[in-house]
Formats: sequence, structure tokens, C-alpha cells
Amino acid sequence: MAGPLDGLVVIDASWGMPAAISTMMLADYGARVIKVERPGGGPDAGSNVRRSTDRGKWSVEADPHTEVGRAAIRGLIANADVFVESFGVGKADALGLGYDDLHAAYPELVYVSVTGYGSVGPHATRPGYEALLNARLGQMAEQTGHREGPIFMGHPTVSYGTAFITTIGILTALRARKINGTGQKLDTSLLDGMLAIASMNWWWNEKDISYLARSGNQKGFGNKRLITDPFQCADGKWLIVHTGGPGAYKRSMDILGFGDRTQTIDGPEMAVPLNEVELDIARNQVPETFKQRNRDEWLDLLHAADIAALPLNHPEDIFEDDQVTFAGVPIELPDDEHGTIKQIGPVIRFEKSKPATPAPAPKVGEHNSRTAEIARSDVWAPLSDKPAPVTRPLQGVKILDFSSYFATGFGARLLSDLGADVTKIEPLIGDQMRPLGDLFEGANRGKRNIALDLRTPEGQEIAHRLVAGADVVMHNYRPGKAEKIALGYETLKAINPDLIYAYLPGFGSAGPKSSLKSFAPMVSGMVGLNFEGSGKGNPPIRRVIGNEDLYNGFLGAVTVLLALNHRLNTGETQSVESPQLHSSLFVVSEHSATLDGKAIPAHELDADQTGWSPLYRLYRTADGWIAIAVFGDAAFARLAGALGTPDLATDTRFATNVDRSVNADVLAEALSAAFAGLDTETAFKLLDNNDVPAEIPLDYPIMPELLWEEWALDSNRVVEHHHPEYGWCREVGMVMHLSDTPGTFKGGAPVLGEHSQQILTELGYTPDEVSSLMASVCALPAAAAKEE
Repeated sequence: MAGPLDGLVVIDASWGMPAAISTMMLADYGARVIKVERPGGGPDAGSNVRRSTDRGKWSVEADPHTEVGRAAIRGLIANADVFVESFGVGKADALGLGYDDLHAAYPELVYVSVTGYGSVGPHATRPGYEALLNARLGQMAEQTGHREGPIFMGHPTVSYGTAFITTIGILTALRARKINGTGQKLDTSLLDGMLAIASMNWWWNEKDISYLARSGNQKGFGNKRLITDPFQCADGKWLIVHTGGPGAYKRSMDILGFGDRTQTIDGPEMAVPLNEVELDIARNQVPETFKQRNRDEWLDLLHAADIAALPLNHPEDIFEDDQVTFAGVPIELPDDEHGTIKQIGPVIRFEKSKPATPAPAPKVGEHNSRTAEIARSDVWAPLSDKPAPVTRPLQGVKILDFSSYFATGFGARLLSDLGADVTKIEPLIGDQMRPLGDLFEGANRGKRNIALDLRTPEGQEIAHRLVAGADVVMHNYRPGKAEKIALGYETLKAINPDLIYAYLPGFGSAGPKSSLKSFAPMVSGMVGLNFEGSGKGNPPIRRVIGNEDLYNGFLGAVTVLLALNHRLNTGETQSVESPQLHSSLFVVSEHSATLDGKAIPAHELDADQTGWSPLYRLYRTADGWIAIAVFGDAAFARLAGALGTPDLATDTRFATNVDRSVNADVLAEALSAAFAGLDTETAFKLLDNNDVPAEIPLDYPIMPELLWEEWALDSNRVVEHHHPEYGWCREVGMVMHLSDTPGTFKGGAPVLGEHSQQILTELGYTPDEVSSLMASVCALPAAAAKEE
């Protein structure tokens, strides 16, 4: 068995990182992915990023702009389960490769279209490059940096977000096909990927509840009793700390020497704001205190007090981390240039359907002569007994969410949006994250909720009754805790042999770091995101957009769907493990390293935080900034012509992609001079009118304004509802758009214990038993009960 997707055939005619990462995920877990490449390869044919994103795939040359090429592509599609394209809005139809034509010919085909901004709305026809979206929608204003002005985002978070939702959509469409018998169209976009990420931090509610302070000199967590920052230590090394968890904030202040001026809080610490003295300590004095000891000393002290803290690394450092090597995540692949290289391999752990190590990325056209071997597997064929059709892709799937905080809950919420019946089991005092309204909403909307004391035999019996009727259990307890409260895998498997047990811990079920606490954005710092976003040679930035809470939720949803599809195809159930560390490693998997630890970066942000290359970056104009995305010889010639510098296109130093890369500094200098002589509006019009992809960076985040766009509401990308605690709300809605079995918004986050009585009744308890349980193991604290 080569993984849970063994036998699945995917034709990938896309370009760019988002779809390439998505199909890399499919290949990693067993799918046969055939990459359709233009003859000779595209602009990325010799790039470092191709080493990772195309590993495990086949390469077949075919030009969709020729009759011969289109016929070859249709021949591949005839034997495929999934077709992925990113031609742009309307362009697949013009090529005869649109959904309507292919669905008519191959009704079981799952058709995937990945665009820049989707097919509706004011941005639909704009160029679909991540950096241009970052500019147009104000993410470059939201990203932190070392200078004023828009900051090029060194970490491609939107590409990864888009890849995740594309994979989730594909896997749910395959499940719907298995039941309904037909394929359908999945639309995703960079805009949807951005919105999926924004759902963690951006919403609107009439009470103006937010866990973030977005203005003033205390941006970030403001007066929240929480610290999650990187700090430089006496030896020049960096660490990152997170004071979340019962009593952890006070313990951290004790260690740092501020315990006598810090309150002891009875209950969730984040529910009590910092006073003026504590605020000054947290935001101004703590950074200076960390400079008084070496990093390892601080880490030992913090870990001894059960406070979350990790070293801050560069991406290439992570291959030598003790937990990473223990888990066996790094793989070694042969490479023509370096002999052997290290990459982050498949990161999800399966009890039974274990994937094989992927093969190195193919040479362009390597499998041209092997297309006759491509054939669909009966394993993925629709069910023969024709069950009742589903109108939502995960209709009928029951998931129990025993998690706390954001990551696992967010993954379960994504599955709820797609039709799963998700029940959150919450402690009687509530999730530690409940005081952070936008976070709690983003991770828990659409779920049912039962408050339960799992420390008691009665509470465990209720949980076991829930498990008996469930398809999936998800939790993120630290290793050993689930077993202590009778929620271990062996216990639950004995209760329900058909159960999928999804474990999403911080670092893994075993290993040298497995007992440590894990909170965002610490693991992101550990795998190098803070340095990836800082620019070459710079100290780490405080935060990058995108973190392990989001990524672990995305990957957790993928993990569950892989296991569900495997169960549907084979009848086999299993435990699966997807730690936060592993999902964080996955989002730096475009980078490789040599065996001696030298980085082979897929991209590198320059020291001034303007871009990755002379043709994918920001430039200063006479009165502002402009962002460009120019790939290929034809686009470069158009750029040179638009700027009135045609000599650039004929200069032998810039004749090919390789030449432009070798002479990058000279080219950047020439373009900088050209843009410096133009005002922003003039530069944009010159480029836009000559079909050169460019945008003017917005100087503020488009969120939350986008929540008030009617086209966003009409397309279900934004939803509006009334919540009993927050009042009227607008938030990110559906980010995966399935033509036949769409997702749906099922309401806001539940009130603590909102469905306890209803669930107990459904489990078969008598009215007297329900009353007794509601007064004992389901009894809320007085304040919460009154609020309910």
C-alpha cells in the first residue's frame, strides 16, 4: 500500500505554487499525479521549488494551446479521477478543456479550477499571483517588517492556504462521488486561501470584541494576559515563548523576576486584563530581561515550569532538530546538482495506510512514453449499492471534537462547513480560548456543544456513548492525558471498531519534545518562518501572517479526509497522527538542504524586504510603491516595452530566465531606476495597459472592509448572523466552492453547554437521568449557567 490515495489518478495542468503544493500532497499520500508541462518545461523547469513541489509526480509534455496538445491532455483525462487547472477565468473553456465539456464526456471526473480571485467579484480578472494579491488586498500593509511601507511577504502563506483548501475540496468531492456516482467542479482561489487564513483574526461584531489590539503603541495582544513573542538572549540566539495555559502567565513572570508585581488569577488568566504596571512589564521590560541569560538557560527554566518556549531557527536548521529526526520526517532524495538532498517528507502518520517515500521530481517529459500505463483504479469507483445521495460532501459524518484552543478545533470547523455533524466536548469551565471571541468563533462555529466533566466516571460514560455513534474522534491532549480520562485509542476502538482516531498533538505522541506545550506561533518560529519573513541577514520579525494553528487545522482536516476516504474504499479504520510540528514543517517544505546542512532555498526575501527576485517584487516609484510579477520571456519583453526600456529585452545579460537570475542585481538596479522616474499611477497604467501583471500596494488591510462587500456575501465568502454573546456578526464564510454538494454555514459558535440536554437525551438517558447529569457532570459554573 502506497498510502491512503493509492490508485487515485490526478492530471495536473496547473502552474504556480498553490496547485503544485496541493497535488504534491496528493502524490505524497499515494496518488499517481501526472504533471502536464509545456514542451521543454516552463519558467520553473530548473528552479529549486520544483525539487519539492513536483516530487513523486510524473511529467508528460503537452501544449494546451495546440490541437495535438489538447488531444493528449484529453487522453490523459479519460483515465483520470481528478483534473486540476489554473489557466484563469474562462480560459479553460476557450481551450476546450472547460468543466462543461469535460463533465459531459467524463461524468465521474472531479474538475478543479484554481484561480486568482474566483470567477465573480471586482477582482476576478486581475492577475493571479500571490504577491499581487498581497499588494491589492493590503496584506503587505498587515505584514510586519523592518522598515516603513509595504512589506513583501517572505513566507508564501496564501499559496499554502490555497493548497490546503484545494486538497480538502478534492478529498470531499471524491467522497461525494463515491456516494452520488458523479464528479463535480471545485472552485478555489488565492482569494479563498487568503480568506481561510484571515478567518482566524478578522471578523466584525457589533460589540467590537477582538483578542487583538490593532492600533496604538500596544499592537498585538494589548492588555491581554498573554505573551507570544520572540526574544533575543544574552548569547545572541533567539527563543519564542507563549504564556498560555492555566497559571502559565504568572509562572513566567515569577521566573523573569516580576512575580511580586503580577496578580495571581483564579481561573482563565486571559479573562483578566493587565493593569498599567503589568502592561508595562509585559510589553517593555520583559524583552530586556531575556537579554540577561543565554537561550538554553531560559529554555531549561521555562520548560521546568511547564511554560511553552522553543528556539527560533532558520528553515534549514530544522533538519537537525531532535524531535524532527526522531519522527523521521526528513527524507533524502537523489539530486543531479547536489548528489543527495534533504527534504521534508510526508508529514502525516498513519497506523495502516502508510505512504511510501516519494521519488525525486521528474525531468520535463520523463514519462512521455509511459502514458499507456495510466489507468483508473476500481478502488475509487462509485459505490455499487447506490446509497441515498448526499447534498453536502460530508453529510452523515459524525465527528467528536475533544480539543482545546484553536488548531484542532479549526480543522473540525472546516469539516463542519462541508456538512459533517461536529460536536465539541468542552470542560465545565469552558475552553481556555473562550475569552478570545474571534478565535473561538473561527474554530467552533457550526458545532454542537456539550459541557462535560471528563474526570468523572459518569462523564467518561457519556463520552463513550458519543464515541459509539461517531465516525471520527479528534483531540490534541498532550501524550498520556487521553488515556488518563479513558479516551485513549485502544479504549475507544474497543467501543467502536469503525472509528477513525485523529490525534493532533503539539510535537507527537513520542519523542524528546513530545511532552512540551505547543502554542502558535512558537512552532512557526522553530521551523523558520520568522526568519523567512525577515529578509536576508536580518533579525527575525515578530510575526508572519499564517501560523501553525491555522496550518495544523488545515492539515488536520486533510488527515481526517484521507482516513475517511481510505475507510470508504477499503473498510479499514485506523489511528492517524498529525502534530503541529509536522504541519509547520510542511509549510517550509518548498525548501531543501544539502546533506551538510547548506540551504537550498526555493526563494529568499531580500534584506530590504522588497521581493524574491528582480521580477517578483516591490519597487519604489516617485511617490510610492508598485508590485510586479513577471515570468517568462514574453512577459519580460512586455515589461521592457512598457517602461520605455526596450534595450533590456535585447540585452544578452537578460536573454533567458537563467540569465536574468544570474544578473539579478544588475536587472534590479535598472528596473529601480526606471520606476523611480514614474509616479505610481503612471507606472501602473503603463504596465496594466501592456498586459504586465502589476498592482499598487494598498496601504491598509482590506479586512474587515471586504466583509461588507455585497459580492462577497452573495458568493457565500462572507456570512452574516446573530450570536447570543457577540450580537450581529460578519465573518469569512465558505472558501471551497463545490458545484453539486456545496458547503453551508450552520450558525455561530455554540454557547458553553448549549446542547448538553439535547445530546444526553439523544444518547438514551431518561429525563430523570438527564436532570441528574445536568446538575453534576454537566453542571456549568453559576455565571456560565446564568448566561446560557
